[in-house]
Amino acid sequence: MHRKPAALLAALALAAALAGCKKDAQIESVLAELNSFTQEIVKRVEGAPNPSAGVDDAQKFFDSRRADMQGKLETLKGVRNFQVSEATQKKMMEQMTEDVMSVSKLQIKYIGQSMRDPAFKAKLEKLVGDYQNMLKSIGS
Repeated sequence: MHRKPAALLAALALAAALAGCKKDAQIESVLAELNSFTQEIVKRVEGAPNPSAGVDDAQKFFDSRRADMQGKLETLKGVRNFQVSEATQKKMMEQMTEDVMSVSKLQIKYIGQSMRDPAFKAKLEKLVGDYQNMLKSIGS
Protein backbone atom coordinates (compact mmCIF):
# COMPACT_ATOMS: atom_id res chain seq x y z
CA MET A 1 0.00 0.00 0.00
CA HIS A 2 2.91 2.37 0.64
CA ARG A 3 4.25 1.82 -2.87
CA LYS A 4 1.56 3.91 -4.58
CA PRO A 5 2.32 7.11 -2.66
CA ALA A 6 6.06 6.58 -3.16
CA ALA A 7 5.56 5.97 -6.87
CA LEU A 8 3.35 9.02 -7.10
CA LEU A 9 5.96 11.16 -5.33
CA ALA A 10 8.67 9.84 -7.65
CA ALA A 11 6.52 10.62 -10.69
CA LEU A 12 5.82 14.13 -9.41
CA ALA A 13 9.53 14.70 -8.73
CA LEU A 14 10.39 13.53 -12.24
CA ALA A 15 7.71 15.78 -13.74
CA ALA A 16 9.05 18.74 -11.76
CA ALA A 17 12.60 17.97 -12.92
CA LEU A 18 11.48 17.79 -16.54
CA ALA A 19 9.53 21.03 -16.19
CA GLY A 20 12.68 22.62 -14.80
CA CYS A 21 14.62 21.48 -17.83
CA LYS A 22 12.03 23.11 -20.07
CA LYS A 23 12.35 26.36 -18.11
CA ASP A 24 16.17 26.16 -18.34
CA ALA A 25 16.02 26.21 -22.14
CA GLN A 26 13.48 29.04 -22.10
CA ILE A 27 15.59 31.09 -19.67
CA GLU A 28 18.76 30.51 -21.68
CA SER A 29 16.97 31.67 -24.82
CA VAL A 30 15.84 34.91 -23.13
CA LEU A 31 19.35 35.47 -21.75
CA ALA A 32 20.84 35.06 -25.23
CA GLU A 33 18.37 37.62 -26.62
CA LEU A 34 19.10 40.04 -23.78
CA ASN A 35 22.83 39.69 -24.37
CA SER A 36 22.43 40.31 -28.10
CA PHE A 37 20.22 43.34 -27.38
CA THR A 38 22.77 44.68 -24.88
CA GLN A 39 25.72 44.20 -27.21
CA GLU A 40 23.87 46.02 -29.99
CA ILE A 41 23.31 49.02 -27.71
CA VAL A 42 26.99 49.14 -26.77
CA LYS A 43 28.09 48.63 -30.38
CA ARG A 44 25.91 51.49 -31.59
CA VAL A 45 27.52 53.89 -29.12
CA GLU A 46 31.11 52.70 -29.43
CA GLY A 47 30.99 52.13 -33.18
CA ALA A 48 29.71 55.55 -34.10
CA PRO A 49 32.15 58.14 -35.45
CA ASN A 50 30.59 60.59 -32.98
CA PRO A 51 29.65 59.21 -29.51
CA SER A 52 26.75 61.66 -29.21
CA ALA A 53 25.21 60.41 -32.45
CA GLY A 54 25.93 56.86 -31.26
CA VAL A 55 23.97 57.44 -28.06
CA ASP A 56 21.07 58.84 -30.10
CA ASP A 57 21.16 55.75 -32.34
CA ALA A 58 21.40 53.40 -29.36
CA GLN A 59 18.46 55.14 -27.64
CA LYS A 60 16.33 54.81 -30.79
CA PHE A 61 17.24 51.12 -31.00
CA PHE A 62 16.48 50.64 -27.30
CA ASP A 63 13.13 52.40 -27.57
CA SER A 64 12.14 50.41 -30.66
CA ARG A 65 12.84 47.07 -28.94
CA ARG A 66 12.03 47.88 -25.30
CA ALA A 67 8.45 46.53 -25.25
CA ASP A 68 9.49 43.29 -26.96
CA MET A 69 12.44 42.84 -24.61
CA GLN A 70 10.34 43.61 -21.53
CA GLY A 71 7.85 40.96 -22.63
CA LYS A 72 10.62 38.40 -22.89
CA LEU A 73 12.08 39.44 -19.56
CA GLU A 74 8.70 38.75 -17.93
CA THR A 75 9.62 35.08 -18.42
CA LEU A 76 12.48 35.58 -15.98
CA LYS A 77 10.28 37.37 -13.48
CA GLY A 78 7.87 34.46 -13.22
CA VAL A 79 10.49 31.76 -12.71
CA ARG A 80 10.88 30.29 -9.27
CA ASN A 81 14.11 28.70 -8.07
CA PHE A 82 12.68 25.18 -8.16
CA GLN A 83 11.76 25.57 -11.85
CA VAL A 84 15.32 25.92 -13.12
CA SER A 85 18.59 24.23 -12.39
CA GLU A 86 21.14 25.77 -10.06
CA ALA A 87 23.49 26.18 -13.03
CA THR A 88 20.86 28.18 -14.94
CA GLN A 89 20.16 30.37 -11.90
CA LYS A 90 23.88 31.12 -11.64
CA LYS A 91 24.16 31.78 -15.37
CA MET A 92 21.15 34.12 -15.23
CA MET A 93 22.69 36.22 -12.45
CA GLU A 94 26.13 36.30 -14.10
CA GLN A 95 24.79 37.15 -17.56
CA MET A 96 22.48 39.89 -16.34
CA THR A 97 25.27 41.41 -14.22
CA GLU A 98 27.62 41.31 -17.21
CA ASP A 99 25.01 42.94 -19.46
CA VAL A 100 24.28 45.73 -16.96
CA MET A 101 28.01 46.36 -16.58
CA SER A 102 28.50 46.52 -20.36
CA VAL A 103 26.00 49.35 -20.67
CA SER A 104 27.09 51.08 -17.45
CA LYS A 105 30.73 51.09 -18.57
CA LEU A 106 29.75 53.48 -21.34
CA GLN A 107 29.53 56.20 -18.68
CA ILE A 108 33.10 55.46 -17.60
CA LYS A 109 34.41 55.25 -21.15
CA TYR A 110 32.89 58.60 -22.10
CA ILE A 111 33.38 60.44 -18.80
CA GLY A 112 35.64 63.05 -20.43
CA GLN A 113 33.06 63.93 -23.05
CA SER A 114 30.32 63.89 -20.40
CA MET A 115 32.24 66.45 -18.34
CA ARG A 116 32.64 68.75 -21.36
CA ASP A 117 29.17 68.24 -22.83
CA PRO A 118 26.19 68.32 -20.44
CA ALA A 119 23.74 67.43 -23.23
CA PHE A 120 25.76 64.30 -24.07
CA LYS A 121 25.94 63.42 -20.38
CA ALA A 122 22.17 63.70 -20.04
CA LYS A 123 21.55 61.52 -23.10
CA LEU A 124 23.99 58.87 -21.92
CA GLU A 125 22.51 58.87 -18.41
CA LYS A 126 19.04 58.44 -19.89
CA LEU A 127 20.14 55.47 -22.02
CA VAL A 128 21.89 53.76 -19.11
CA GLY A 129 19.02 54.54 -16.74
CA ASP A 130 16.37 53.27 -19.16
CA TYR A 131 18.31 50.03 -19.61
CA GLN A 132 18.79 49.53 -15.87
CA ASN A 133 15.13 50.30 -15.15
CA MET A 134 14.06 47.74 -17.72
CA LEU A 135 16.07 45.09 -15.86
CA LYS A 136 14.93 46.28 -12.43
CA SER A 137 11.37 45.51 -13.43
CA ILE A 138 12.27 41.82 -13.29
CA GLY A 139 12.97 41.99 -9.59
CA SER A 140 9.77 43.78 -8.67
